[in-house]
Amino acid sequence: MTAPARGFGHGKVILVGEHAVVYGHAAIAAGISAGVAVDATPGAGRLRVPAWALEAAAGDDSAVGRALAAVLDRLGARGFDFAADARIPSRAGVGSSAALAVALARAAASVTGQPDDDGALVAAAVSDAEAIFHGTPSGIDAAAAMSGAVGRFSRADGWRPVPVLQSMTICVGLSGRPRDTAAQVAAVGRLRDRLPAADAVLALMGRLADDAQGALACGDVDGLGRILDTAHGLLAALRLSSPELDALVHDARAAGAIGAKLTGAGGGGAVIALAPGHERDVLARWRAAGFEGFLAEIAATGPQADARAEAAR
Repeated sequence: MTAPARGFGHGKVILVGEHAVVYGHAAIAAGISAGVAVDATPGAGRLRVPAWALEAAAGDDSAVGRALAAVLDRLGARGFDFAADARIPSRAGVGSSAALAVALARAAASVTGQPDDDGALVAAAVSDAEAIFHGTPSGIDAAAAMSGAVGRFSRADGWRPVPVLQSMTICVGLSGRPRDTAAQVAAVGRLRDRLPAADAVLALMGRLADDAQGALACGDVDGLGRILDTAHGLLAALRLSSPELDALVHDARAAGAIGAKLTGAGGGGAVIALAPGHERDVLARWRAAGFEGFLAEIAATGPQADARAEAAR
């Protein structure tokens, strides 16, 4: 092999609907331009992710080692090492494990030369890895990591692509506190037991997913910003925010964002903000407050977006 074989997996954000999706409502998620790239070279089944200070070997005692072994066994790539360039943080609610699994599987499939025109073999390898990372994953992270697109997800219907009329830049702010998805899901369950009206909040978040899908389809960025603001208020009402997440949201709005919210399980992790023309101002405001952040793109997709792009040529 004269050059490394490379695979890429997209990070993801939940635009609206986290936690509501657990109770049968829809969520809207987006694969983003930032993610994880993996290079494969001849070796003995080792993985390095310098940005995460992570090293593992296929079959070691770690979850990463077991997931790596599952991917390599599925794709017959035990004779290779893998080096990952991660442009998203780990344990921040932006789909890091799925992005890594997709990048690994694509690099492994490329280096072994196995035909996988429909992506089914890579998808199966990613599913194997995600089962090790998360037990019973919903599939939303893997779908976003593989497609890099926006989708509507529900437990009944799975992932369905959502058309996006125009691409947009989002600001992703990092709270610095790892999130614990299982703990936050359990906390919402306890709140529902004590406060039945919480079900109405979750249902409203599902309705916001419908509104977000409509805003994306017609390019209504301002409307999407208002939806993000409303969704953050509802998540805070479910006790899923934190002082760090609230600070990130408020600082983003003060710097010119038209909408901001926590993304993912809550309690820690990340915030997303829409701030057309003020993205750098948001990042600067976050840095001044002691938080890190980065920019990422959500791509335009669908027939209308294709026609718009063609007309602009």
